Amino acid sequence: MTPRTSTTPALSPEGGSGTERPADARIAQPEGDARGRALLSPSWFAAVMGTGIVANAAATLPRSFTGLRDAATVVWAGAALLLAALVIGYVRRRAVRVHAADPVLAQFFGAPPMALLTVGAGSLLLGERVIGARAALDVDWVLWSAGTVLGLGAACTVPYLMITRHRFTADAASGGWLLPVVPPLVSAATGALLIPHAPAGQPRLAMLLGCYAMLGLGLMAVLLVLAMVYSRLVHHDAPIGAVVPTVWIAVGALDQAVTALGAL
Repeated sequence: MTPRTSTTPALSPEGGSGTERPADARIAQPEGDARGRALLSPSWFAAVMGTGIVANAAATLPRSFTGLRDAATVVWAGAALLLAALVIGYVRRRAVRVHAADPVLAQFFGAPPMALLTVGAGSLLLGERVIGARAALDVDWVLWSAGTVLGLGAACTVPYLMITRHRFTADAASGGWLLPVVPPLVSAATGALLIPHAPAGQPRLAMLLGCYAMLGLGLMAVLLVLAMVYSRLVHHDAPIGAVVPTVWIAVGALDQAVTALGAL
């Protein structure tokens, strides 16, 4: 029997009997502004997230060598500059509704909050020598707060859109579905760095319990999505093409849960 060439098809938004198309096919939406330029999508923030993780990992290694921290600081500074440019560019585009209507791009709404959280953690770990200890802590508080709010919003809004607006076939699940539900885990892990800096007493306890709550929320959501991805892998053809790398997101999601638990 000839295997299907489609990987993670989604159904047309009008109903379940629409024509199948690959998961990377998008709902018909304007893909450019009035001057024909391509819209900046939230997927670009994944570059900030990945770059920032490299800097943070280098800063938290149990062993170091000469120049490692300086190199990590340069990488963090580059991620911070890229984040600022993307935030300004994306806000100017005003394309949130267009991307929310797209069943693929909507999954990347988890990338901007994780980018904010990653750069914020890097500010606390590496920014002291660049902007000073007090400014580094303030920047982390601001970015962590913004990233947490946006992350919780993405973790609630994107699944809601998937249930009420988007339509998918039985073999549509992919590791990309984890992106919008992972941010609470990142908030828990990066929030652990801020707990010692919170005012002693009730505020610090509230911060700790809030991080544990986000750890539980994110982990439950990740396990639910992993069950769907596993079912898709077992009952349908193996993914091909651009969908294959998304399978590895599952490893990152579980690793983040372990990191958050250990940090807390």
